[in-house]
Amino acid sequence: MSSGRLQQQFIRLWQCCDGKSQETTLNELAEMLSCSRRHMRTLLNMMESRGWLTWEAEAGRGKRSRLTFLYTGLALQQQRAEDLLEQDRIDQLVQLVGDKAAVRQMLVSHLGRSFRQGRHILRVLYYRPMKNLLPGSALRRSETHIARQIFSALTRVNEENGELEADIAHHWQQLTPTHWRFFLRPGIHFHHGRELEMADVIASLQRSNALPLYSHIERIESAHRLDPGYSSAPARPLAALAAGAGCRRWCCRRSGRP
Repeated sequence: MSSGRLQQQFIRLWQCCDGKSQETTLNELAEMLSCSRRHMRTLLNMMESRGWLTWEAEAGRGKRSRLTFLYTGLALQQQRAEDLLEQDRIDQLVQLVGDKAAVRQMLVSHLGRSFRQGRHILRVLYYRPMKNLLPGSALRRSETHIARQIFSALTRVNEENGELEADIAHHWQQLTPTHWRFFLRPGIHFHHGRELEMADVIASLQRSNALPLYSHIERIESAHRLDPGYSSAPARPLAALAAGAGCRRWCCRRSGRP
């Protein structure tokens, strides 16, 4: 039996007994949990091994055994609720707690940024699943906003004043009407720890080249490990395009491999 199922059975037993230690029989307990005497005995042994209760069985007709609770169902329910919350099993959490207002409060307290086991975790409550967060694909406004927090590009647009700002690239030059050069910041790392390399940027931009918005880029090359150059048609402002969804998608992902 899984640990979660055993916890549910204990909580149910504790509720049926009003949390009070008492003299009872195996048949009475089996009837409470709607199971056989044999299965009830197995449950009691497993719960006793977990330190949740003690079961002092008395042999003989008419004799009653002693059930003593060492752990409260409320404490175990809270622990089980936290486990379900960590696993994002919200439907089971609602079923366990039975109070949507209480579940809502638990969710609110669980949201936000946390750091666990060497990983940054951001939890966001949303009314529907987010199946895709890859910029450059079809995204709704909410997904686009979250993707901007996960991904970086060579440049970015300041949302307050609409001006172009440096991001992965700290500087850029327009050498000719069709030739741009970007200078990358040194020492940039992905969340998994590996340092960003020029090959990552070039490979990412080459994939973006397949998108219609970036199809006018003719060549991407680098004369230096932190200096990618571009050749493109003069009609497009390439520095601004470098802040767009396609470049953001492939160029400088902050977490995971590009």
